[in-house]
Amino acid sequence: MEAIISRTPGRVTVSMSTRRWNRMLQLEEAYKLGRIIKRSMKQVETEPSMTPEEAIEQLRAL
Repeated sequence: MEAIISRTPGRVTVSMSTRRWNRMLQLEEAYKLGRIIKRSMKQVETEPSMTPEEAIEQLRAL
């Protein structure tokens, strides 16, 4: 359980267990990764399609 210790217009101070804090950090990282994946999916949709030969050439260039 968490308790709000203090609150100002730009900041909130809370008290919570380290287990819950670690879980919050994991959720934040998952959220950031999800945003990156969603943005990349939009980028993929707008790019022109490649032929199989072009795709193989790009992979070999890596």
